[in-house]
Amino acid sequence: MKFLYSKITSFIYSSTISFLNICLPFFSCKIFKNQLFSDKIRAFYFGRKKNIDLIKNNQFHVFRTLKSSVIWFHCSSLGEFEQCRPVIEKIKVLLPEYKIALTFFSPSGYNVVKNSSLADWVGYLPLDISKQMNLIVKFINPKILILSKNEFWPNLLYSLKKHKVPVISVSSYFKPYNIFWISWAVWFKDALKTIDHFYLANSDSEKILNQNGISNTTLVGDMRMDRVLNILNEKRDLKILDDFLKNDECWIAGSTWDLDYSLFIDYIHKKESSKVILAPHECNEKSISLLIQKLKIPYVLWSNYSYENDKLKKILILDKVGVLKHAYRYAKWVYIGGGMGRSGLHNILEAAVYDMPVIIGKNYKKFPEAIDLIKKGGCFSVSSKTEFEKIVLKIDEESSFGRMINFKYIKDQQGAAEKIFIELKKYL
Repeated sequence: MKFLYSKITSFIYSSTISFLNICLPFFSCKIFKNQLFSDKIRAFYFGRKKNIDLIKNNQFHVFRTLKSSVIWFHCSSLGEFEQCRPVIEKIKVLLPEYKIALTFFSPSGYNVVKNSSLADWVGYLPLDISKQMNLIVKFINPKILILSKNEFWPNLLYSLKKHKVPVISVSSYFKPYNIFWISWAVWFKDALKTIDHFYLANSDSEKILNQNGISNTTLVGDMRMDRVLNILNEKRDLKILDDFLKNDECWIAGSTWDLDYSLFIDYIHKKESSKVILAPHECNEKSISLLIQKLKIPYVLWSNYSYENDKLKKILILDKVGVLKHAYRYAKWVYIGGGMGRSGLHNILEAAVYDMPVIIGKNYKKFPEAIDLIKKGGCFSVSSKTEFEKIVLKIDEESSFGRMINFKYIKDQQGAAEKIFIELKKYL
C-alpha cells in the first residue's frame, strides 16, 4: 500500500507541476497590450525561461572549471536570503576558495539580490520537474545544498540524492498539520528523509520531526536573530529621513497590504499622530497608487523627495526597496503588516531589534516570534482601529510601555549562524 500511495502521489504531483509549466506562458501574455495577470507572474515565468535557456546553451561560465567547490543556497524569497546572509558572509571571508550559487523561487528575492557581490551566480529555481531539476543540479554541481527555512521540493531532493549531493535544512519550522505527516503523502515524507540534517529554529519542530521518524536534527535557533543584530550595527546614511524628521517623532507602518490600512488610516489624519513613514510590501505603481487614494493630507514619495519643499509634510511613502530595515531606527513604535489578511505576517524582528513596541494584525499564530513577544509584552495584536488607537495611546502615555523587551529576546537567541557554519564545514 505504501508503494502504491507513493507512485500515485508522485504521478499526481509531477503531472500538476508539468501542467502548470505548460500554462505559465498564458498567465504571462498580453491581449491588446493589456496584461492578463500581474507583473510578478510575468517575472516568475520569463525569469525562469531565460534562466533555463541560458543554462541549456551553456552561457554561464562561473562553474565550468570547478570541481564541486560550489556551495548552493536556495531561498524562497528575500526574507529567506536575509536569514542565510550571516552564514554566506562567513563563507566569503573564511572559506574564500568556495563559490556561492544562490537560487530563488520568487522574483521579489531574485530582483533585489541578482547583482549582489555575496554570490558568484544568482538564478531562479525551476519549477519542480525532474528533468529541469536534474539540469540545474548538473549545471551548479554543488558540494552541498543549503535550504533556507521551508523550501522542500520533492523532485529536487530526489535529484540531489541521485547525484549524491548532501542537503541540509536551516532554520526550518514544522507543524503537526504539515502535508508530510498525512498517511497518503508518504512520497513527500520520503523526500524529506533524503535531507542529511535539519538545523532547526525551535524545539517544537524538533519534537515533530522526531515523532515522525526523523532523528537527524539539531536545535540551533533562528538565524534571523543574527541577521537583525548585524543590521542594528550597520551604519546607513539616510539623509532624506534625517531631513524629513529633524527632531520630530515618527512611527512606521512597514510591509503593509491593503487590509492593514483599515486599522490606521483614520489615525494618520488625526492631529495626535506624529509624522509617519509608510512602506507598502509591494513597492510597485499599483500598490503605491492604492495607498495614495486613501490619503487626505499632503504626502511625499521617497523617490520624489525635495529637501526644499517636503520636510514639513506629515507622510513619507517609502517606495524604495532595501531601506525599510534601516529606517526602523528612526521610529518610536512600528506597525508591521501582513497580519490582517492571508498574505502572512512580515518580519517583525527587523523592527523589534531596535527595542521599540511593535503592533501587528490579528493573524499571527504561525509565527513563533510574534507569539513569544506578545506573551512577553513587547508586541501587540489588534483587529480593529479602536484597538489600534488604544495601544498607541498607551505607548504615548507610558514611556516604558512595550520597551526593554524585544532586544533582549533577540540578543538571548543569537548564535545560530555560527553553529550552522561550524556544522557546514563537516560536509566540505
